[in-house]
Amino acid sequence: MKVILAEKPKQAEVYAKALSQEKPKKINNSHFKISTDILGEVVVTWGIGHLVGLAYPVVYDEKYKRFDMANYPFLPEELIYEVSKTTKTQFKEVKALLEDATEIIIATDPDREGENIAYNIFKKCNQKIKSIPKKRLWINSMEEKEVRKGFSNLKEASDTVKFYEEANARQIADYLVGMNFTGFFTDKLQKAGVHGMFSVGRVQTPVNTIIVENDAAIKNFKPQPFKNIEAHSIATSPNVVFKNKEDFFNDTDFEAVMSKHHLKNATQGVISKKEIAKKKTESPKLFSLGGIQKYASTEWKYSPKITLDTIQSLYNNGYLSYPRTDSDLITTSEFDYLKQNLEAMKNLLAIKIDTPQIEARKRYVNNAKVLEHYAIIPTEKLPTLSYLNDKERNIYESVLKHTLMMFMPDYTYEQTNLTLDVNGFLLTATGNVPLTEGWKTLKTEETKKEKTTELLPAVTEGETLSIKIAVKDKKTKPPRRLTDGVLVGKGGVMDKLGLGTPATRSSCVETLITREYITSVKSELFPTEKGKLLYELTKDTLLGKPELTANWETYLHSISSGNGSRNVFIFNIKKFVSEVIEKQRVTDLPNHLIEDTKNMHKLSVGDYQVEEKAKVYDVTHTETQIKFVIFKTIASKKISLKTVEKLLIKKKTGVMKGFTSAKTKKSFSARLELAADNKIKFNFEK
Repeated sequence: MKVILAEKPKQAEVYAKALSQEKPKKINNSHFKISTDILGEVVVTWGIGHLVGLAYPVVYDEKYKRFDMANYPFLPEELIYEVSKTTKTQFKEVKALLEDATEIIIATDPDREGENIAYNIFKKCNQKIKSIPKKRLWINSMEEKEVRKGFSNLKEASDTVKFYEEANARQIADYLVGMNFTGFFTDKLQKAGVHGMFSVGRVQTPVNTIIVENDAAIKNFKPQPFKNIEAHSIATSPNVVFKNKEDFFNDTDFEAVMSKHHLKNATQGVISKKEIAKKKTESPKLFSLGGIQKYASTEWKYSPKITLDTIQSLYNNGYLSYPRTDSDLITTSEFDYLKQNLEAMKNLLAIKIDTPQIEARKRYVNNAKVLEHYAIIPTEKLPTLSYLNDKERNIYESVLKHTLMMFMPDYTYEQTNLTLDVNGFLLTATGNVPLTEGWKTLKTEETKKEKTTELLPAVTEGETLSIKIAVKDKKTKPPRRLTDGVLVGKGGVMDKLGLGTPATRSSCVETLITREYITSVKSELFPTEKGKLLYELTKDTLLGKPELTANWETYLHSISSGNGSRNVFIFNIKKFVSEVIEKQRVTDLPNHLIEDTKNMHKLSVGDYQVEEKAKVYDVTHTETQIKFVIFKTIASKKISLKTVEKLLIKKKTGVMKGFTSAKTKKSFSARLELAADNKIKFNFEK
């Protein structure tokens, strides 16, 4: 019997419902057995993400139970793959089904990671699985029509196996870099008194470098004063400011220009040139994953991970196309179904707009450039908007609006450029007057921020204007603080440097936050003391340099295109790991940063020293040295550091809501009180 291997339960359920001629029934909570008009009798089973992964070093040797610098580099000749402990039951079922199959249809996510998940499962099956014929489902939508179309037009598995080779090489590189340097640096730092794990990663560590260097550039920035010359018109309607492009950082140069053109006493200028041109702006491009992540970060302060998870949910329910795409283009096939559904999409938003652009334009539609996945667009299955949560609705409506804009008229405007001559010194002014609003009538982040009307006075070439010269004293501005949207989004820092993939960039930032190398405050990214220490340890090695990882990513892509070798790549990774560890073995630690990292969770509060740990706040009275703890969760309510400060200084808090009784499961309100015995008690007084 044919077996369809999905990546996750929800995906398998969608396939089964789309293919089955009657309501599918789940068997052993592990698969569906269905009858289809496309494939005949088939079984649909699934992984639960990664059923199989690379084994931890301790599986190779008991000596790796504890971190010890002497045990590295860890570079096994043969890598061991093992089944995840939490998914052993499902793997056993999947393995049995695959080994008995007459044909296997790989239907994991249509990307590199999906390929890797499937072939890693095959590694733990009997050898005979290699001879079982394999097909590949490759679709960008979970909508029923597209699912059926995909199963009717399956690829040969050999057409996409190169993506597995690339993904597997990336997985092994991440494994070798992570296991070696995490173990090595953790032991080295623990010997210096730094507690906890010190994780290092092939992509996360160069990204940490970028964030630390951005922070240092801001802190070390010294503003430079400069002057700029403007001419303000007098007695025109409206008055206008003419600007000169040159900034003067040198007083001598500034005075020379002022003197040469007699600008101090200038009261008139002549319009030496007037240019009028009609221009147009096409609507924004369709969304790639990075594009929507950048947009959502700006519009709603959503983290890249939240945005990806939200799109994934909409994709799983069949409302949006495949999320993990770096393309902002679609093919004529998608354009045609969108065109046919224009009225339905407008009605969903309850809007009336003109959509005359019904011919495909290369800005949005290009069959030749859509290689694996197309842009994120709505499917033919339209949701009931009121059933979506706030994040889903915001994301879905933004994707829908960007898609509709593709069919709307261009924004057209008249641009006027004026050149003012003041004794040979030239200044310019530009004004835009809208002619047709076009796609800008559909309000989005782009349209809200654009100033569309900049009126200029009705003047002619050769006309003399009364003016006043204004000298503006300005200062250079520091670099902008990186946000997660700018770091991860389309055209962002990681994209430009070739760090990671659209699917992995958001998780990289989340990992740095989770492991306390960086913090995110209203989407702005700041390094912690631990992040600065990691930077100091790796900045002089290729491990901490973004260009190294970018070069690795370039080579990894060459593997899937058939121009690179998986074995060559892994050989070079092993060589790199060995060389860096031997160098770091004799490199001294930066002691000042060691101390800062040790103290990063310590805070002085009145007469107490507080250290934040995983589950408790460790409190020490600075005079008596009496120690006690305050749990970070009390009666199911999280206790913030601000609450701890109130307890230590005022000995009690205000009335707090949201506690839950362990016995009755009912919520209640109370004050918290620090008793004389340093225990936390509830106070129910009004």
